[in-house]
Amino acid sequence: MLDYKFLHMRYASKGYESEEYKEARNLVHLRCANRLLRLCRLNTGVYVKAGQHIASLTYVVPKQYTDVLSVLQDKAPYRPMNEVEAIISQEFNGLGSKDLFTEFDETPLAAASLAQVHRARSKDGHEVAVKVQYPDVARLFNVDVWTMQTMSDMITFFFPEFELSWIVTEFKQNLIAEFNFEAEARNAELTKQRFLHRGESFFVPKIYRELSTKRVLTMEFVHGIKINDLEGLRILGVDPTWVRNQLLEVFAEMIFCHGVVHCDPHPGNALVTISPITRKPQLVLLDHGLYRELSDDFRKTYCSLWKALVLNDIDSLAESARILGVGQYTNFLPLIFTQRIPDSLSILGEDMSPEERAIVHHQLKNVKLSDLLDFLERLPRDMLLVFRTINLLRGIHKQLGGTPMEVFSLNAKYATRGFWCETREEKRLRSRKENELRKHVKFTENLTNNGEDVTLGSIRKWYLFGGAPNLRRSLGYLKDQLWLTIRLQGAELIIKCLRWWYRISITNSFPNTPVFQ
Repeated sequence: MLDYKFLHMRYASKGYESEEYKEARNLVHLRCANRLLRLCRLNTGVYVKAGQHIASLTYVVPKQYTDVLSVLQDKAPYRPMNEVEAIISQEFNGLGSKDLFTEFDETPLAAASLAQVHRARSKDGHEVAVKVQYPDVARLFNVDVWTMQTMSDMITFFFPEFELSWIVTEFKQNLIAEFNFEAEARNAELTKQRFLHRGESFFVPKIYRELSTKRVLTMEFVHGIKINDLEGLRILGVDPTWVRNQLLEVFAEMIFCHGVVHCDPHPGNALVTISPITRKPQLVLLDHGLYRELSDDFRKTYCSLWKALVLNDIDSLAESARILGVGQYTNFLPLIFTQRIPDSLSILGEDMSPEERAIVHHQLKNVKLSDLLDFLERLPRDMLLVFRTINLLRGIHKQLGGTPMEVFSLNAKYATRGFWCETREEKRLRSRKENELRKHVKFTENLTNNGEDVTLGSIRKWYLFGGAPNLRRSLGYLKDQLWLTIRLQGAELIIKCLRWWYRISITNSFPNTPVFQ
């Protein structure tokens, strides 16, 4: 803080627009980023987790911070082999790595906030990745949370308008879930099952249950490159456009349709590889420790919110904000999600006009930090983790050359699908009926495969679209999808025509006047 304070004092009289100031500011950014990196490496655990998140905020945080802290995504400080062996021995009743694997590389491939990963080979010859939790992570976690809680209580005591205890509680609950590798294994297997329809384009590594416990997780080893490695993608022959679209589609389907969300998609948790079967690109998702199961009510409200944002439907936007408990902040939701104001005349995904920027500046002039904290506290807890996931995805999408319009259009598409698709409760009821049918109905020979029952799987009827469970909702989906397409493309066409007409009329009236597009 003092470094930045001295910087501003030094250039207060000269102004903050000069190249000299910008160069000095970049040096301060770099110094502070390196200090923060040293702090994270010294304290490890929760601090590394925080550093990983900062490194992913490429659209907000200065480049010096994201470049320096990005090493924490898979190159955090790692522990010596004797500590790794101690954990394996405790988890497998005295057996060591040599008893469980034919090969075990003592140098970790990657190290993160809670665990490190080693390459190994199983007794049956498969190449695997073994994730081993740090021995003191739980103890340090309790100390770190106590420190955060104490600081939060002190802030609230001296500044009653800042109530931060709910942030610490939410942070604690989320990290506790990541300590249990058995839960992570279950999340990975369920995600793999939910995305079977994507075939070879999306991949979740197989979990080896017999070699996994609460603190050791063994999974299939995948040779790939980090999702934001543009040079690596070029060498692999993979188009970044395909990668960013695949990433957005997978997570949009999670959020809007499944209601079960992987909440930690930083670049270290996503790889790109070539499928050995199709020889086509494949998105690989790792680290399934932090998941959030959204309620169907919240999921549908969130779908309605996104439809209203993209269509600029103020009435529907206000209703969605009211249901979410932030009705008084309705006007700020378009700014947060789509970077435009309500009733905006600009094309979705474009920068705001100078007039719109002036409106935003006026609206935000009286907004205090306590208002922001009140807004976040009022939001459903589901929304907070969705916010975090969206922010991480935005950073990766931007690094891969994506545009805001791609994000908005794709979210609108899946929001429409999610509003009409089969809910989790409906899926459970259908699954129960299928199981009862298997128990009481004998399949004929043409419905069997080597004596095994054929599962009924997901709904597959020619007249059903958008994952809808019946014809009425399928028609609702088609109607909304058509209306969305017309509104989006029609509004853009009208605005472009008006701009073209304006430029032509200005050029004809004032031939020597430059026209800014």
